[in-house]
Amino acid sequence: MNTNSISEKIKQLIRTKWILRFVLFPFVRPKRFMDEFVWALCDFWTFRSSIKNYLSFLRRDPPSAENKPGLLIVAGRGMNTQWCQLWAVLGAVFANRTHRVFVLTSRNQPMLNLYFRIFGFDFIFLEDLKISTVIVPQSALDQINGLESFMDFKTFKLDGAPLGSMAMSTYSRTKVTGVIDIQDAQTREEVRAWLVFIYQSVVASKQLYQKNNIDMLFFTEVFMEEYGAFYYGALDMGLNVIRFAGTVRDNAVIVQHLTKESDRTHHAAVTSQSWSQIVDAPDSKQIDLELERNFLDRYGDVWAMSTRNQPNTKIVDPKVARAELGIPSDRKMGVIFSHILYDTLFFIGEDLFPSYADWFVESVKAACANPNIEWFVKVHPSNLWRGELEQFFGGKYEEVRLIERFVGPLPKHVHMVYPDTPYSPYTWLQMTDYGITVRGTSGIELGALGKTVITAGSGRYEKIGFTVNPRTSAEYMELLKSLPKAPEPSIEQKRLGVKFAYMTFCMKPFTLDFLKPVPKFGKTRIFGTDDLVYRGNFPESMTELPASVERFFRWSFNKESVDFLNDWPVQPKEFHHGAVSTSNL
Repeated sequence: MNTNSISEKIKQLIRTKWILRFVLFPFVRPKRFMDEFVWALCDFWTFRSSIKNYLSFLRRDPPSAENKPGLLIVAGRGMNTQWCQLWAVLGAVFANRTHRVFVLTSRNQPMLNLYFRIFGFDFIFLEDLKISTVIVPQSALDQINGLESFMDFKTFKLDGAPLGSMAMSTYSRTKVTGVIDIQDAQTREEVRAWLVFIYQSVVASKQLYQKNNIDMLFFTEVFMEEYGAFYYGALDMGLNVIRFAGTVRDNAVIVQHLTKESDRTHHAAVTSQSWSQIVDAPDSKQIDLELERNFLDRYGDVWAMSTRNQPNTKIVDPKVARAELGIPSDRKMGVIFSHILYDTLFFIGEDLFPSYADWFVESVKAACANPNIEWFVKVHPSNLWRGELEQFFGGKYEEVRLIERFVGPLPKHVHMVYPDTPYSPYTWLQMTDYGITVRGTSGIELGALGKTVITAGSGRYEKIGFTVNPRTSAEYMELLKSLPKAPEPSIEQKRLGVKFAYMTFCMKPFTLDFLKPVPKFGKTRIFGTDDLVYRGNFPESMTELPASVERFFRWSFNKESVDFLNDWPVQPKEFHHGAVSTSNL
């Protein structure tokens, strides 16, 4: 056994045994020790103190001991603190009224588990499930071992679950790259190993659900590692699955029911049923006002979760910005809005290209081949605060690595836009004539601003009516190469874009008015995702649940109501925000 192998085994042991980290880190990783244990404990005790009014309220009506169905909170091997805090608070309502609450977690997460101990939830530890001992039928192993090509793996399913896509997505996420060279023998074997593990996890999940009478689950991750397996196990059994997802607001999340009909849709998408109730709703001045405020808040300094994507940027008049960039007023401009190229691949809808990385490379090639407009390639802003690139590749952006490897030097009409650009993302949205995306949030924003949006995938907003949706990769490439020969959005398309943006940014968020977002102990600001934690915001003499919690509780039982939505505005309200105008809205 070589030295590297021994070193890796020691590191793996430390990663999986919290007591070793507790003993060793004060000497070898003092900052990590403070973050993982000392500051985490401070966060816990402060949070517990901040919800004392809520705890007192719940104790007035303690849960009955009668047999109840189970609610499973899927925290997994590691979860951001704020999700554990939110799930603990919401889960307590179910524990008091309707369910026995279980938490799927790891013994290796003692600090996070403290939040669930406050309310006396039952723990199911992943280590006890012994997933690796689940017997895989030889027929399934034969199918897995017979997979060879990229599409063999990507399209592989067992019992209706997209195991191949999940395995490749997991591989991509753990390697922090959108490039999956399935012809490489080592890559192929690693993906096969993930396939086997995910299959075993699906089997284990169904056994767990039956044993504990689980009928409802809380998730955030639903397509990687054991998370995806437990999700598809629940979906196959017809259980009530509620997915939580973050937003760029510090004080809001998105929740949705995942069913076989809503599976593989973006968390910020809306069902056709929800859209049909809104598309013909009367227009209101309040829509424009609230949407304008939302744009300015997201691209201002109101919310830390959005500010971290655009530090040191300014909202500049688009005409001024174009002049500073040297773009003549009569020259059209297109922006390729990159995705996170290695995260949650293949879950949402269907793509024209095999992967985000393939889409990105081919889109840049099309831009290089079309000098008739000015092109900008915008690196995804999350590269600023996601730590993986620094850890694995010394900070070099995945987009840059792909261009260097597959495209080469860019011609003078194609420009890179890095996250440290002086212009706000909002300015780039206003400047461009054409926005290129698979299904990104930029497409919604551009639609609301009356821009031409060209997509390369489904599962979010391609059916709403404000986008241009090529049917094949060849059609997509031809369209990009033919720009500016593309029709401008009609008045009706602009109206649809505004309405859909309002639904996404103003109706979808579940405002957590019962919690206050703050930086965690040891942090002076919210930058990384796990820098945000909550404090309770409950009145001193509670006589009833916060209305928002009560509304969530009642909605949670109606699986057919996929979208958790705020009301459509009826009466206009006055709004004064500042000097910046979103006149395109």
